[in-house]
Amino acid sequence: MKLRHLILALVLIPVLAVSGCLGREAGKTEGALSVSRLLEEPLYDTEVMVYGEVSLLGQLNCPCFEIASGGEKVQVWYNLMVEDDRTERPAVSIEGIENGDRVVVTGELKTAGEYRQLNDFWAGGIEKIE
Repeated sequence: MKLRHLILALVLIPVLAVSGCLGREAGKTEGALSVSRLLEEPLYDTEVMVYGEVSLLGQLNCPCFEIASGGEKVQVWYNLMVEDDRTERPAVSIEGIENGDRVVVTGELKTAGEYRQLNDFWAGGIEKIE
């Protein structure tokens, strides 16, 4: 009987630990779109939340990085975001964000303009998913 309880505990503890982690991640991505979903049905110049894995942070010649999810990627700008009328958006902190991190970014998918390319994503906030 004790052996049965021990085996049950050894099986259930890892399952519960993993499901708890997945629940926290799902909560942070609730309401957020995958990159592929955003690009399938683009909402330009409208605030949305998108989630994905960070890459190329510190490796591009811009204050930007890429996030990927659902097999697609988008370039996220966190500074030097300038509208065609020369209005500057405030910089967003990337403190604590590293390549390989999963994040939720609140911001806008942009149309092409004088200071931006089609499908650049301008961040208004970045939250790491733990």
